[in-house]
Parts: sequence; C-alpha cells; structure tokens
Amino acid sequence: MLYLFIKQYYKSIIVGLLIVWLSLSGSKSLIPGRMLSIPYIDKMGHIAMYGFFSAMLLLDSCRWQTKLRFNYLILIIPIFFGALMEIMQMTLTTSRKAETIDMLANIGGVAGGIMLAHLARKVIEKFSS
Repeated sequence: MLYLFIKQYYKSIIVGLLIVWLSLSGSKSLIPGRMLSIPYIDKMGHIAMYGFFSAMLLLDSCRWQTKLRFNYLILIIPIFFGALMEIMQMTLTTSRKAETIDMLANIGGVAGGIMLAHLARKVIEKFSS
C-alpha cells in the first residue's frame, strides 16, 4: 500500500522534500546578497512553494486525469506540513525563525495552488484533445 501511495504521489513527495530542504537551510546560503533586500521575498517564496506543492498534490490525487475529481481533503497535508516546518525552524535551526505571517503565506499558497491545479487541468485537457 505504501508503494502505491509513493507511486501515485512521488512528484508531490519530491516537492515536499524540496520544501524541507529550503525551510531548514540557512537563508543566506540560498539567496545571495542583494536579493535579500527585496521586501517580503521570503513570503513570496512561501506562497510559490506551497502553491506548487498544493497543485501537485491535487493533480496527483486525480492521477493527472481531466475526468477524475480532485481530492480536496488532501490539502490538509500542506497546511499541517507548513505548520510543522515553522515548528522545525523554531526548534532545529539558528538561522531561521518561525513566523505567523509565514504560516499565512503558506495558506495563501495552498489557495493559489487550487487555482493553479484548475488552470493546469484546463491546459492538460486542451493539449490532450
């Protein structure tokens, strides 16, 4: 059963692992120099990554088929995952800190991921017909 889950959701798992790495790495090693001076760039990163993660989960849930329905319940995963990453940043790292606004950006990314998944589904449907 675990094999089938991994087989269906391997793309989402890869994105999740990327988020873990980005969340627990030192921010100075990820974004060099002057880019750090852009206001709220890290919040934009949260929105983008959790949007992409949510869209991948939704598309994986319907096996990238346009006729199958999305499993919206699966969106609990990125919300709890985001909370876990914030807790891990607070407890495991010295260069990163947990912020409530990061969690709000994660939730905003999940909402954006729903729209991204619907858009991707329309593109897939257009190219497959």
